[in-house]
Amino acid sequence: TNNFPEFTGTTCPAPCEEACVLGINEDPVAIKSTELAIIEMGFAKGWVRPQPPQQRTGRRVVIIGSGPAGLACAQQLNRAGHLVTVLERADCGGGLLMYGIPNMKLDKTSKVTRRLKLLEKEGVAFKYNTEVGRDVALGDLCKQHNAVILATGATKWRDMRKTDGRHLKNVVQAMDFLSAMQKDINEGDTAHFGGSKKSANPYNVRGRNVAV
Repeated sequence: TNNFPEFTGTTCPAPCEEACVLGINEDPVAIKSTELAIIEMGFAKGWVRPQPPQQRTGRRVVIIGSGPAGLACAQQLNRAGHLVTVLERADCGGGLLMYGIPNMKLDKTSKVTRRLKLLEKEGVAFKYNTEVGRDVALGDLCKQHNAVILATGATKWRDMRKTDGRHLKNVVQAMDFLSAMQKDINEGDTAHFGGSKKSANPYNVRGRNVAV
């Protein structure tokens, strides 16, 4: 029932283990480490392979957003035989998996990129640097597809306007900071392997006092 156990097995805080009734008289089921071990062995042994549909329905579906919800939706609908296109405003897929969760929590190459490539081999089409309302109109998407699915995520943070000191300089929202830092790291890795960095990190906190 889990589309991407390599993600949840790595990043999920596993509240189900704490609530497991087996924990009443012995250790609860370690479902997080168990699912991660199974999926990683599956990849290592070559058991996890692309599963393109045997036939297509001819119906076209576009998904706006390539975060975990959008990717799971794309996988399910594609395997059902529909023609699925995923639109992402960033320069690569994954949403917060790529630009929100730090590398120390979720490796982008061995986990996120690996799954994206697998979805592409199954027949899912990805269009990056494409923002609805700027590069393409929602009305046009509705006309061109049988269904439009919104999976835009939660990048809009809740402003704590009534909190003392909110107006002070250098108060940065976590979502903005994490996305910028992760993008800087990813582009740095690309530059290390012969690519080029596209942007400068606006948040340089090296050697400074930081409170979270």
